[in-house]
Amino acid sequence: IEGTNAGATTVDLKLNYLAPAVSGKLIARGRRIKLGKTLGYAEASVTDEAHKLLAHGTSTLMILSERTLAIDSPLPPKFRTP
Repeated sequence: IEGTNAGATTVDLKLNYLAPAVSGKLIARGRRIKLGKTLGYAEASVTDEAHKLLAHGTSTLMILSERTLAIDSPLPPKFRTP
């Protein structure tokens, strides 16, 4: 599936908020746990600068072969990376 134009959609999402983010930078890390032909499983975590775990989540994703995101209109400026 790597190197193709496959897309994905969420089948299941589990998210745990463990502590509030008070100030400073947030660090998000994600990893692919398993990727098959039709389903994938991944996890992500968010920590603060002191490495305190703030949130953790897992997701099962359905792989959509040869499909990409369709965007009807450009993103608003507040969502664009400078």
